Amino acid sequence: MTRRFAVAAVALTSIVASAAAETREPVHLVWMDPARTAVGVDALARDEARSLLRKLGVSASWRRGEAGEVARPAEVRVILLDRGIDQAPGIPILGATPSHFEGAPFVWVHVPNVRAAAGLRPAGSGLADLLSARAFGIALGRVVAHEIVHALAPSVAHGTGLMSGKLTCRQLTAAKLPVDPEVGLAVRAALRGEPSLPPAAAGTLAAATAGTKLAW
Repeated sequence: MTRRFAVAAVALTSIVASAAAETREPVHLVWMDPARTAVGVDALARDEARSLLRKLGVSASWRRGEAGEVARPAEVRVILLDRGIDQAPGIPILGATPSHFEGAPFVWVHVPNVRAAAGLRPAGSGLADLLSARAFGIALGRVVAHEIVHALAPSVAHGTGLMSGKLTCRQLTAAKLPVDPEVGLAVRAALRGEPSLPPAAAGTLAAATAGTKLAW
């Protein structure tokens, strides 16, 4: 083993050990679905979001929240909405996160837009609908994870993969969605209270879907 290789191996081991230590304390997330827009796929969506955060080196725990409850410190509320909103004609917003918070952080997810962006109709019965429901749960979890990153690290800009500014139907429903290791570094730094990137512009950070106007 050469000296250079040995040094690199030790450095890699140190990085892995450091990452494990950094993620020991989970991020506490609250699932709030007052209109019951994701009943039947909520567990899958939470699992998908948790899996994507884990790829960023961030562990997460979920609990169900109740409508009207008082926000608790050190929690991120994921609020599912049963209505859609457009960023511009033909560009529906899938989720949004304020860039600054007065109290506990929260994110919004426009569930009808997520379903439509994934090319899905409301689930019924039968195998095709079960497959659609699974795709919907995965798509929803990916949008949730995207917005949670914005809430945890507002300085993280849109990029590629999970943090694409415009999540396509393919990205929402593909077998895998890439995550940028640098995003993980930024989020973990933010959780430690360490600035890592220039702050995002004031306003609302949003994920929109790419493409033309939805047909329905």
